[in-house]
Amino acid sequence: MNFFWIYELPNWLFAVVCIGTFVIFALSGLFLTKNFIMRNAMEDHNEILSAFMSGLGALYGITLGLIAVAAWESFDKIDDIVSIYNDVRRLPEPHRGTLTTQLRSYVKYTVEEAWPAQQKGKISKEGLNRLQNTYRALLTFEPQNTSQEILLDGAIKNTNQLITLLEGRMDKVEDGLPSAVWHVIIFGGMLNIIITWFFYAEKRKVYTICVALYAALLGSLIFLIAAMDNPFRGEFSVGADAFITALEYIK
Repeated sequence: MNFFWIYELPNWLFAVVCIGTFVIFALSGLFLTKNFIMRNAMEDHNEILSAFMSGLGALYGITLGLIAVAAWESFDKIDDIVSIYNDVRRLPEPHRGTLTTQLRSYVKYTVEEAWPAQQKGKISKEGLNRLQNTYRALLTFEPQNTSQEILLDGAIKNTNQLITLLEGRMDKVEDGLPSAVWHVIIFGGMLNIIITWFFYAEKRKVYTICVALYAALLGSLIFLIAAMDNPFRGEFSVGADAFITALEYIK
């Protein structure tokens, strides 16, 4: 249930759509069920509903919390890039110059082209090709002593790790929470709102405001999860700060 077009909206508009939808749903149902509740309310009506809603709200809140954590699980690190560079710069020429140029080219491409493209949902394999070129160049180097062997092993290991991270990030651009999870999120939110329709309140205006605020809270939480569902896509996404820092480091 990944509606990727939402990531093309400004965050404020996306939030307004989510919150507004839940508030309208809540107030519409409250208005339609008002007369029925006024006629059929029992003496312990609200107490029964309160106990039921407390349990359901707690369960739904825990579920949302776990899903929110899972939605923001992919990050790129600067460590591997810097580690590769620290190993490469201690290798003899011409390998040092060639590998440094290739590594800087990859980081520069990521910052200037790949990252802005992926925020729009576009994936390019150019970055992966550049990293693989660096990996192949490392394999052509023949170490002359133990120190160079250690540096080469470290550079190869970190390059492999960087390639794995890049492939994971590329997959995440078009990935998201399974549709079944989204069904649970939406249904759970609607169910929490539906329960509020069955409370009896003499001061309907005050209660209506409370229901609207409750629906707005649920809408804002769902907006947050949706915005984080694709952490490398849209306005609310992981930035390229780590790569920018690495670009300034690699000379």
